Amino acid sequence: MILVRTEFQCKWGRVQEVVDGFKTMSERMNNQNVIKRSRIMTDLSGRFDTVVVESEVESIDAYFAMLHAAFAEPEFQAAQAAMVDPPQQSGSRSFYTIEATYEAAE
Repeated sequence: MILVRTEFQCKWGRVQEVVDGFKTMSERMNNQNVIKRSRIMTDLSGRFDTVVVESEVESIDAYFAMLHAAFAEPEFQAAQAAMVDPPQQSGSRSFYTIEATYEAAE
C-alpha cells in the first residue's frame, strides 16, 4: 500500500476554502476504486495555514491515472479556470510505502 501525502500552504485565512474543496472532491470521487482511505488535516503547529491530505492507494500508477482522468473532465477544467485568486500559495506531494499499520485496542 502507498501513502500519498499532499501538503498545501494556503494564503492567510483561506484554509477552510481548501478543506471544503477537498471535501467536495472526495464526495465526487466516491465511485472511484483507487483511494482506499483518505483524511484531511489542518495545522496545530508548524507552518501556519497548512492543509495536508493523506490518501492510501494500492498503486502509484492507478493514482496518477485517476488524477489524469479527473483533470481531463470538462467540469474540473472549468472550475480551475474560474479560480481567479486560488486560496493556496504552494504545495507538494510525497509518496511513502506503508510498511506496517498499528491501531490502538479499544
